[in-house]
Amino acid sequence: MESEVRAMTADYGYELVTITYGGPKRNPTLTIMIDKPGGVTADDCAEMSRRLGLLLDVLDPIPTSYQLAVSSPGIERPLVRMEDFERFAGRQASVRYYDESEKARTVVGELVGVRDGRVAVLVEGAEVSIGEDRIDAAHLTFDWDQLDVEDHSGES
Repeated sequence: MESEVRAMTADYGYELVTITYGGPKRNPTLTIMIDKPGGVTADDCAEMSRRLGLLLDVLDPIPTSYQLAVSSPGIERPLVRMEDFERFAGRQASVRYYDESEKARTVVGELVGVRDGRVAVLVEGAEVSIGEDRIDAAHLTFDWDQLDVEDHSGES
């Protein structure tokens, strides 16, 4: 199913980011996350939901009923392929991984890129190198505190 969904999203100018399936047993959800340069709009998601719904009706990959949700990755986009770590070099990211002693660790810093199959992250001036097979999850981060929010309280 993934290859067919990837092909269809690419045909319409989108990148398949992730496919996940889960939720309550009686009402599970198949979530397909798409992206494109410049971002994905609600209209993009609605259109691809219609198109992918037709494809999935034909493929019938899940024998029970389910909900289909097509979404954008949002501002804190997941990083799932090594190409993502290269593509977003220079951006801030959070990477959860297991160190050599199998202890879970999380680093937040600037993505440097990929070197010899390892993700490089600059954390407080020091470069951390993480093997692809050690990465559990990663996503871009956004510093919400840096947002310049206008005061709408009505007070002077």
